[in-house]
Amino acid sequence: MAAADTMKAWAGARIAVLSPTPTHPLDFGNRKRIYRICRRYVEEGARLTFIHYPAELEWREQIPFRAQRMMSATWDESFTIAPTRRVHEDPAGTYHSIDEWWDSAIGDFLTWLFAVESFDVFIVNYSWLSKALEYAPRSTFKILDTHDKFSGRKEMLESLGLRPEFFYTTDAQERIALGRADLVWAIKQQEADELQLLSDKPVLALQHLDPFEALTRPTPDAQGYLKVGVIGARNNVNRMNITEFLRDAEPIFRGAFAPVKIMIAGSVCDLLENVESPFVELLGPVASVEDFYRSVDCVAVPMRRSTGLKIKTGEALSFGLPVLSLAHAFEGYEPAHKMHALADFEAMAEAIVELSFAPHAQLDALAAASVQAHKKTATTIAKAFRRSDALALENRRLIVIAADSRALIAGSIFDQVLRSIHGAMRETASVTVLIVRGRARDVAANAGAADQLRRVIVAADLPGAQELGGELSALGVEMFDVAQYLATARPTIVVADALHPGLVAGDLAGTTILLRPEMIAMSDPGATLDIALGGYGRAVVSSTALSAGLAGLCAATGSEYAPAPAVWSNGAFKIRRAPDHTGSTTIAMLGRAGTRAMAMAVEMARAWGLEPYIVSPAAETTAEVGAPRVAAADFVMSIVAGERPPPDFAVELGANEPGLPFCRELLDRLHVPVIATSTAGLHRSILIENRSMHAATEHELWEALRSLALDPPGLRATALKHAAQDLQRERSWHDLWRRCTNSPGIEDVELA
Repeated sequence: MAAADTMKAWAGARIAVLSPTPTHPLDFGNRKRIYRICRRYVEEGARLTFIHYPAELEWREQIPFRAQRMMSATWDESFTIAPTRRVHEDPAGTYHSIDEWWDSAIGDFLTWLFAVESFDVFIVNYSWLSKALEYAPRSTFKILDTHDKFSGRKEMLESLGLRPEFFYTTDAQERIALGRADLVWAIKQQEADELQLLSDKPVLALQHLDPFEALTRPTPDAQGYLKVGVIGARNNVNRMNITEFLRDAEPIFRGAFAPVKIMIAGSVCDLLENVESPFVELLGPVASVEDFYRSVDCVAVPMRRSTGLKIKTGEALSFGLPVLSLAHAFEGYEPAHKMHALADFEAMAEAIVELSFAPHAQLDALAAASVQAHKKTATTIAKAFRRSDALALENRRLIVIAADSRALIAGSIFDQVLRSIHGAMRETASVTVLIVRGRARDVAANAGAADQLRRVIVAADLPGAQELGGELSALGVEMFDVAQYLATARPTIVVADALHPGLVAGDLAGTTILLRPEMIAMSDPGATLDIALGGYGRAVVSSTALSAGLAGLCAATGSEYAPAPAVWSNGAFKIRRAPDHTGSTTIAMLGRAGTRAMAMAVEMARAWGLEPYIVSPAAETTAEVGAPRVAAADFVMSIVAGERPPPDFAVELGANEPGLPFCRELLDRLHVPVIATSTAGLHRSILIENRSMHAATEHELWEALRSLALDPPGLRATALKHAAQDLQRERSWHDLWRRCTNSPGIEDVELA
């Protein structure tokens, strides 16, 4: 599973599609359209979830085993929602209200699905299911595929003398459906123009066309007949159009003594039983549409008036067959011959007569025109897809968290930090976890974490990734080149909890990178943050406290500083407290081991009967001086894992050097009293009976240590609680999100 040389448009994305008709078997035009749209997104790299709400009688009375198996095998996920009401009912009033066929079971299912999964795009088929769009979060781009314009449908049918059938509504009700989407697809340009008048949302014409696959055409009929194929489903619009065509055509055929056979196939034949004509042969439903088309010389589409796209027209073009069509029936396709846009039934009958007497080469020319029409229409559809992609990507709310592979190991500090921010971010955006450091084996060995996070990608150059490609793929984990993936996905924010050269290798002018030095130091104690802005539009550095080093980084790169803790939600932070059997009262000294201040603090602590040890910054390599030493990353990980008991007290002497602010954050969350020598950042210096635990001088440090050693613990309980609460102040998270997105249109959300 090697990374591709060129990234596909939707690589790593998640698409959900809701449809009242299945995608299999591919025996109806609407099924083919929905299938082709789904396949297109899969071919562009997306993982697709197909949600089937059975509205067809076949699925209401049984579960077609083979069709369900085919859908499960075709899509990454396939769900069927059990219906709880009848559908296709007549309206309660003069018209259907837009939600009259809505089933609350759909809403219940979508509520669950969007709670456990995030999607970049949600496509809903048919306006009468548009209420489903209301269940998708703001982070999901919502597309309504109308298939048909339902307002005006009743009037159109009545003007043809037909009883209104299926679903029909008013302009006002259809406007409600359109307003629920971010983008509306119409089946052809004529309907797109009409729907655009009802909505301020963009409406694009997206026709349907099967891939081109030329069929072998039959040899000329031995008796000299021109066999003209007509196919249609069982509905009154097809019945009326075919009946009227035969009525107008038969006198023309008779007058010319034309050697013509109109071969009619499909369930529409059930409504044509009274047709008696020497020029007509009713075949009824056919087992294979392809075999039917192979048996005819050309295809006619005698549709004078109707709604929607004539998918049977596109079907014939896709097979490279000679096609005769009324101009109305060719709407949505690009004509390439005069017989593609005939004026009326009489003109169609005369064209058929002409072909019946013409040399076979004239049929060949008409077939060649179909090839051209298919090619031109396919180009139009491709443009509509690209425009849809541009709109969706332009409005995409995607956060990519670049993380260490240990973030997938349950209970690790990396895991707990990731979960604390992942859940908060999903309130506003789709979130992808991009593993850029560590080992692919950590990912492959933790299937449960991959399932819960749902969207996990590993860097193609992560150690072991190529060897474990099959295992990762089986877990739903994808592999991409980091720089290519980011350039294609164009996330809103990249959260850098671990570093990789690909993070700053591309042009991401519309993206903000959020550097989190404490997590980077945990992932790689030797990492340096003196990276250029790269191609990012903005860079934000976030930590609980601003050190001199971070201030210099911000000044050198034009980055902004935003105070925020590493853990976004205390509820996600679970620590296994190791018991302390030493009998000693320990104190952690946070800072460099070789400084005069550290040596003095160690001696003071011992003078008050405390047992000190030094927690040194991430990159320090100085030998132990005066007390045992532990690196900041090891300190945090061993406490969280329950391998080291938390200290009884601590002194912060490190001037907020990398790794130490996270140690301080951990101690605050554990309600461990900390003597602060700095007031920068989010940490609070506690007060005990009006005595500050902030120490700026030797005397103040002595007094603070004395207080820790002698005062009863109960005196500190309230102050320590407040110190921990400071780390999850909602306003700081709101400010951080707004600073990264710079978007006043995003609503305030509770992140803690």
